[in-house]
Amino acid sequence: MPPYDEAAVLAYCQIIRDAYHEAGRTPDDQYPVWPVRCEYDYAVGALTWDQSCAKHLVECRAALGLPAPPLPPVATLPRLVVDGQFFRLATGERWTAIQCSDFNLLCRFQSGEDLAPILAQRRAAGFKLLRVWTLYNLPGIGYYLDIDYGRVPAFLALCASYGLYVEFTAYTSIERREHWDQLAAACRGASNVLLELVNEGGLPVNAIDFSKYGKPAGVLASHGSGGSEAQPIMPFWDYVTFHTNGAFEEQRKVGHNAMELWAGPTLTNETSRFPEVGMWVGADAARVQALAFDAAAGAALLCAGSCFHSVQGKTSVLWDAPTLAAATAWAAGARSVSLACQPGGYVRRDDLLTPELLRVYQRGQAESCIVRIRK
Repeated sequence: MPPYDEAAVLAYCQIIRDAYHEAGRTPDDQYPVWPVRCEYDYAVGALTWDQSCAKHLVECRAALGLPAPPLPPVATLPRLVVDGQFFRLATGERWTAIQCSDFNLLCRFQSGEDLAPILAQRRAAGFKLLRVWTLYNLPGIGYYLDIDYGRVPAFLALCASYGLYVEFTAYTSIERREHWDQLAAACRGASNVLLELVNEGGLPVNAIDFSKYGKPAGVLASHGSGGSEAQPIMPFWDYVTFHTNGAFEEQRKVGHNAMELWAGPTLTNETSRFPEVGMWVGADAARVQALAFDAAAGAALLCAGSCFHSVQGKTSVLWDAPTLAAATAWAAGARSVSLACQPGGYVRRDDLLTPELLRVYQRGQAESCIVRIRK
């Protein structure tokens, strides 16, 4: 938790009081809400202090009927680069993808909806990357065909203000040739974005004419995923996307089977949808926690990262309590692995197996670089 800075909090309280006076109102019972919200987002690490203050000042002024203040420049997140089987920040720090599905998020943003609670929840739970879809008409997700490409940079900037990267999936059910080029062009100036051409392009329902599409310049891109456990689309581009939803012994395959695909980075960007598919079905709360933690830890050790997928992530709404608990365990598992383990060679440690364990994996020689996957 960041340190409490009373002087900074008092200064922010004065800014809120000034907004009340500008609106011709005396600070009322609602007044303390704004500094409390600001301090909360900062304390849980969802935002920096300046980002938190800026966000809640905009919301406070809107509640008071005042125009929004000029927004300060958004701090740019470092670009991601490829480093062997992993991603790394362009500034040199190691990085692993801790992703969650938020398919309908750009559509909601374009519709003018307030994404702040959702972005804050995802960040506070420990996530770094959102999987967002961009062209679809799908029951249970939504309808989004009228994409305003001019709004894409603002959406990416909003996500960046919460410390979040975005992976856009271009095609999921509908093919429109110009969409790929327009989406890539809209993303080119942003530093917090990855592009995936197609979701499960090996399935007839998602089939596109691959001969029409090439890897875009200036953005890290994946050619797309196959179905669950299927070969991703070839040839591989900057990184590969792999799916494990409904797989037998999925908790180990999220990391291990992804790692085995090639010598470059593989992101397991779709896993079983919580709580209704695959490994989650019939699992009590303790088992859910174990499955989530172990699957994400294995991916952080072995491949470029993983994605927590959920029913509520399809429509991009706030997670309910059970989903939040599973998501938080997922992020905790990923964060439990030191990224200093990444350069180490892979070893399967069958000598460490016990009756409750399914697999034990290690990179390098350090004992801290061992991940145990429970049955």
